[in-house]
Amino acid sequence: MAVRVIPVALGDAQPLDAAARFHAEFLPEIEDVLASGSSVTVHFSAAEEKPHRWRKEAIGALARKYAPLRVNAVSPSNDGNEAAVQAAIDFLSGNEGVTGQIVIAG
Repeated sequence: MAVRVIPVALGDAQPLDAAARFHAEFLPEIEDVLASGSSVTVHFSAAEEKPHRWRKEAIGALARKYAPLRVNAVSPSNDGNEAAVQAAIDFLSGNEGVTGQIVIAG
């Protein structure tokens, strides 16, 4: 099953602003891809010191709504290790039983 990686850059937005931007700017594309029959891995551009709960809720809700398609997310740790992010994306893509998860890589 194909997995499409969708980059989501939210910068240093505060949780409420980040959630609003995600839902307004990125959610329509994510749902279009899912509606077309492809699973999705959301690639957040950065992690926060304390993970924003809205991310977990959004990814979990999408995973439930579009099951059996898979919806996961990956974000680099504070050091921005893109090799670790790619390894996490590869892992999630190859494991069809994993959905609704957010992986902080690095």
